[in-house]
Amino acid sequence: MRTLKIISVVFFLLLGLQSINAQSFELDTKKSTFFWTGKAAFNSYSLKGTIDAKKGAMIISDTVISAMNITIDMKSLDHENNDLKNHLKNEDFFEVKKYSKAIFTLEKTTKIENHKAILQGKLTIKGKTNLERIPVNIEHNDSGITITFNHTIDRTKYGVNHNSPSIFKRMKENAIADEFILKGKLKFDSD
Repeated sequence: MRTLKIISVVFFLLLGLQSINAQSFELDTKKSTFFWTGKAAFNSYSLKGTIDAKKGAMIISDTVISAMNITIDMKSLDHENNDLKNHLKNEDFFEVKKYSKAIFTLEKTTKIENHKAILQGKLTIKGKTNLERIPVNIEHNDSGITITFNHTIDRTKYGVNHNSPSIFKRMKENAIADEFILKGKLKFDSD
């Protein structure tokens, strides 16, 4: 019984020390960038654009990311062609007047190993939430932390079904691939 008490005390002391090492980071939205790429389903046509982060925060304890929340400003969705940009923002795609933000929230603590980690969390787009596992590269220096990633997202899981070949089985011409790529370079500064 005495051994159990000693183990419990040591455990709580170590737990307390771990929280002392926790450091908070704030997303620098001016130095952070998201790039998206969408493709045609049956040919090589693709298009690219950007989207902005609205806010974000992260907590790291030693080599463990214990919390992360990133909000994306869906109204900032951009492409060089204004007609296409407006189409992406309307009800056919992301409906940004109604769903002005997308949110990623870390659901599971993540260990950083060799400057890499897999962020497992809930992504909400257009009011629909799904679990995503996002492999990331992490660089830590005196000015903060930079996270880079290149992740493929199935838009149909979020109700973005316009011209989807998996939803509209007979569609060939003008079909848009269900998956799009979201790349990011996120710069976090310590609080």
